[in-house]
Amino acid sequence: MASLEGRTALLLGGHGELASAIAAGLADRGANLVLGARKEAACADLAHRMETEFGVCAAALACDISDEDQVRAAVARAASAFGRLDILVNNAGASWSGAPQDIPLSGWQKIINVNLTGSFIAAREAARVMLPTRRGSIIFTASTGAFTSFMPEVAQIVPYTTTKAAIVHLTRDLAAQWAQDGIRVNAVAPGQMRSGLTLTIPEDRVEAIRQSIPMKRLGEPVEIAGAVAFLASDAASYMTGQTLIIDGGLTLG
Repeated sequence: MASLEGRTALLLGGHGELASAIAAGLADRGANLVLGARKEAACADLAHRMETEFGVCAAALACDISDEDQVRAAVARAASAFGRLDILVNNAGASWSGAPQDIPLSGWQKIINVNLTGSFIAAREAARVMLPTRRGSIIFTASTGAFTSFMPEVAQIVPYTTTKAAIVHLTRDLAAQWAQDGIRVNAVAPGQMRSGLTLTIPEDRVEAIRQSIPMKRLGEPVEIAGAVAFLASDAASYMTGQTLIIDGGLTLG
């Protein structure tokens, strides 16, 4: 895979198992990192680990993806920290569970603000930095929920799946707008992973999910990280507007 030596990556949603794997995948290929999330201390811990393990430079900052001013400041700091911004990975996200008829407007709006509006703001601000250099890679975290609908006994996460479907189209729209300016926009769509929300599901339901996956196992965060590193690199220089589905075959049916 093409090297990311000397490039700067801003990873929002910058802590947790998936973020750790993504950060390691980028750092292993030489990228300097800026990690941002509401929990700055957790980002700082991961940044220190990346510096120790991979010898790259890494910084941490506080950033609420739904706050325009904080996102703008995070992008500016990432660009100034190492003199450039080459890669944006938006891994920040939220979910809301419950029957659609019981979802309060405040809950619906929260998920819209975090998953969709926040993604747009981050991409817009990153593009403003990348446009003068005529190069950059923006990567969103979508979900296989963008391509499937659930019966209520399986899941009731309508705000989440709706926003993730919107992310897939936002990826295509932004890619079309910025392709001639050298900015590539892609997304990854993880299936059921051994991380995040899956860890909160009762074991009997996890087993049922596992049996529904053609590969008969959950995914590992590192399997998402490899795809993100690929999309960030020049190995994917002719790819834009695409969503890579990484789900063990879950959406085949």
